[in-house]
Amino acid sequence: MINLSYRFDQNSSSLELAGMPDVSNGDSEATIGILSSWKLKIIGSPILEGEKEHLDNLMQVILLYSRSYISGIRKKFISKDNIATIFPFGTYHKLLLNSTKKDVKPLEIKLDDSELADLTRCFDLLRFDTRFNITWDINQEIPFSKRYIITNSSNSKWNFNFCYALVLFLFTSSLLLLIPTNNKFELRENTKASPILSDDYKR
Repeated sequence: MINLSYRFDQNSSSLELAGMPDVSNGDSEATIGILSSWKLKIIGSPILEGEKEHLDNLMQVILLYSRSYISGIRKKFISKDNIATIFPFGTYHKLLLNSTKKDVKPLEIKLDDSELADLTRCFDLLRFDTRFNITWDINQEIPFSKRYIITNSSNSKWNFNFCYALVLFLFTSSLLLLIPTNNKFELRENTKASPILSDDYKR
């Protein structure tokens, strides 16, 4: 029986997969058609490993979140089986991994932009690697429509408020222009004599 192992290394991430060819599917001796194990190392985080469904769920949220993040969309994504969740966390990205075992607390991993990029790169290398004849349960990549990007963009609310303030400013300015003003002022010399104090007040 042939046991194969391949690894994808980036600066902060390392993904290693082991398996064997699926003879019934006509795989070559260098092709993994049956996945037996996988192991993911992220600097500063515990080693992640599990079954194929766990890797599928992790790839689902990471790949979709990265695509959305590049398009200016910052929102939460949850995998199909609710095993993996990722969402913006300040200037970072928080990844929550739920165990399929009972009474096990979710694992939290905080990623910066470079770590997210390295992890995404590992998954991209894996799914396009011809040495694997495995169908990954991930979402089909369909280009985002302009309407979807504008609706879900983190700047859409700011843009709406800005446009609303601009319209309000222009409307107010127009009203002020319609108000009549009188700029003709006459300066008259006061010729009326000042009252003279009576003798009673002089005393």
